Amino acid sequence: MTKLNVTVPAVDVEVNGVKYRKVDRDAQVGDIILFTGEDDYVTTGAFYAVARVDSWGDPHIDDNDGDDCDLSDVRIGGFEVYAKVSGTSTEYREVKRWAEPGERIRIVRKASGEDRYKNGAEFVVDSVDGDGDVRVTVGTRDNVLVELREYTVLESATAKEPAPKRLTVGDYAKVVEKSRMFTTEYVSVGDVVKITEDDGLSRPFKADTVGGKNAGWFTESELIRATDEEVAEAKRKLAAVTTTTDSRSQFAKGEKVRLISGGDAWPLYGFTNGNEYVVADPTPSSHGNERIQISQVSGRGAGYAKPEQLAKLTIEVGSTVRLTIKDGEKPEYGWGNVSNEAIGTVTNIYGTSAYVNFPEQRWWHALLSESTLVTDGEKPQPQPEPVRFKVGEYARTLVAKTWIPKGSIVKITRDDEDSNPFRSVLLDGSANHYYTQDELERLDAETAKWASIGRKVNEFKDGDVVQVVDDSCLEVEGAIKNGDIVTLEYAGADMFRLQKTGVDGGNYASPHRFKLITPVEQRFDRMELTGVEAKAAA
Repeated sequence: MTKLNVTVPAVDVEVNGVKYRKVDRDAQVGDIILFTGEDDYVTTGAFYAVARVDSWGDPHIDDNDGDDCDLSDVRIGGFEVYAKVSGTSTEYREVKRWAEPGERIRIVRKASGEDRYKNGAEFVVDSVDGDGDVRVTVGTRDNVLVELREYTVLESATAKEPAPKRLTVGDYAKVVEKSRMFTTEYVSVGDVVKITEDDGLSRPFKADTVGGKNAGWFTESELIRATDEEVAEAKRKLAAVTTTTDSRSQFAKGEKVRLISGGDAWPLYGFTNGNEYVVADPTPSSHGNERIQISQVSGRGAGYAKPEQLAKLTIEVGSTVRLTIKDGEKPEYGWGNVSNEAIGTVTNIYGTSAYVNFPEQRWWHALLSESTLVTDGEKPQPQPEPVRFKVGEYARTLVAKTWIPKGSIVKITRDDEDSNPFRSVLLDGSANHYYTQDELERLDAETAKWASIGRKVNEFKDGDVVQVVDDSCLEVEGAIKNGDIVTLEYAGADMFRLQKTGVDGGNYASPHRFKLITPVEQRFDRMELTGVEAKAAA
């Protein structure tokens, strides 16, 4: 049912903490009405929210079946209008987090294809699953699934802020104060550090910089928890510095890496290519300024590798990952539109699972164990956008259209800048059609000219009429000179004999020494009429 459960005191009515008062005016969106008429699908004496007001001024509600109901059609006794009492509503703030049963949520990013609720709708949470998705009651339908990405939690603006959670090992924090005695020169106020040890004493937290250097010891008051944005910005700045200074700074102490090359040779004796290891010291004092100290996952042994010999294995927000599912198995949360080996970007991490944006599907839910970090060399490279065709350019058609076969040579004569923009005309002007960018293959003018007679550039044939452009190597000096019009006789091996009336013998040349005037197929002196054509000509 969609009727509202309300508390009715002496003067006002209250709906979910918001007070409404009876008014003598037409109903508006945001009001509620007390139905006093009679109808099979609307309960007499019940309150309903005004969903919309139509062009006639009639208010509409959702009836008990969730269907639209025009109150002008059920005015047997009519209805009373109640407006929200100013200043009495509870103020809320939206918080992006997992909801708890009994909390109120607001829909802010409705799933595609979902028609049971709209953005802006609010519900009380009935239950929560292990992924932050919740179940709510929508109208007469209970147990409706709302995914974590679709909602925010509505917290009372007057509610007491929860006490901040104490920092633990592995958390990132921002330095708000530092001690000269207990902190190092590697850290300043405002820097982000990572907690590596907590001994529970008066200065409990030992920390490293984002780059893995020792930051020293801190009291609880000298640190505040860093936001995801602050951590990401600190890593971005580190990466920017790394590209121009020390490439080892991209690795942090304790980070897992895979050895790519150099194994079982000094200074990596006992370390095998392809195995996983741990960064013991990103910038050791030994082995100069080019190697990183690594150790076995157990902490034993020490080897020294160059940054390019290691691949990072830590998956974080912003990491590029590949979906890696064993043959015969399927992902924990199903395939969706994604296939094995797909590459995407991590957008959120929740415990042992993450949301990944793949080209085939955004916000795809996966276990971290189902994802493999992609190295920079494996990442798909962005492809340049094709250069847009210009009016006057030539192209070969890649699809067949009315009167223009596939593979025809056309000239672009207009660009309407719409979904089918390029007006293209056959070179003889006999037909035209409109094409998209990917339905045409660009040709330069010379290629188009030769293609129009079915040849490649500088593809000459026996019988072609050409003009000499380079007479420097002709055998009979002066007999044939630049500018002369001659006929070709194919002599083999890409050589032609130049035939000119009154000139005998020699005069062989390759194609770059002449240019085409008339192809043999178009020579008037060699054309033959068919019987029908000859009779018509007569």
